[in-house]
Amino acid sequence: MATADARRIATSGRTIEEHEDIVRSLESDPAGSRRVRLNFESGDFSGWSTRRLAHDYSAVIQDEVVRTGTKACRFEIRPGDVVSQGLRAELRDWYNAPFEADTWYGFSTYVPEDFSPPKGVGIVLAQWHDQAELGDPAGKPPLAMRYLDGALRFTGAFSEIASQDPDRRYVFHEIANLPHAQWLDFVFRLHWSKQGDSTIEAFLDGERLFRFEGPLGYRNQIKGPYFKFGVYASGNIEGPLVAYHDNYSRSDSYEAVDPGVDHSLGAA
Repeated sequence: MATADARRIATSGRTIEEHEDIVRSLESDPAGSRRVRLNFESGDFSGWSTRRLAHDYSAVIQDEVVRTGTKACRFEIRPGDVVSQGLRAELRDWYNAPFEADTWYGFSTYVPEDFSPPKGVGIVLAQWHDQAELGDPAGKPPLAMRYLDGALRFTGAFSEIASQDPDRRYVFHEIANLPHAQWLDFVFRLHWSKQGDSTIEAFLDGERLFRFEGPLGYRNQIKGPYFKFGVYASGNIEGPLVAYHDNYSRSDSYEAVDPGVDHSLGAA
């Protein structure tokens, strides 16, 4: 490792493993992998970054709670499951979305009936995170799905330069009483822009959920945001928390990522 890089790592507050993750991301080529289906039907985590899994139980491919096909992923966190300075079990898609272009995402989420975090503790179920350069600070997620006290909030942030205290914070939409024990099919069209307004179009179970147009993310960053989902707690929990995700796709149209469709046959 070059001396300059080592110095930047030492002053950034990140671990060597976190920086190695950033390096791998910066080496990715969005133009070469615009379409993907990671629906767990292969029975393994091919295509995912698994660095944010603390234990064997953190993410398990199983066949009991499934949206489409024969398999889905069960995520679990327990008190003390700290990874990358957070209580989390997450899978990351390596892809960094391009700026000034549309990217469609689809996935299904299932929250069990007994999913009940302590009051006031937020749980991120899915998020698009900004991509920091080596040695640079990261910001708050430009888009996240946050479960809090029974509600699901869709939140975001914007600053000219990445920061944990962004200039603008958003709550795009809130589902006051999130249904439990049923699959929820989410589709997003995202257009990230460094020059003007970004766009979010969100759909739930085939119906439009919300639309946003405005400044979003961090204009100083070279790569666009990446996606990850699982279970991530913003505070301490009192016992295990479990959620399921299935049928993740990324492509260039609603039809190509519709999580209500079994995409296990053929490539995207």
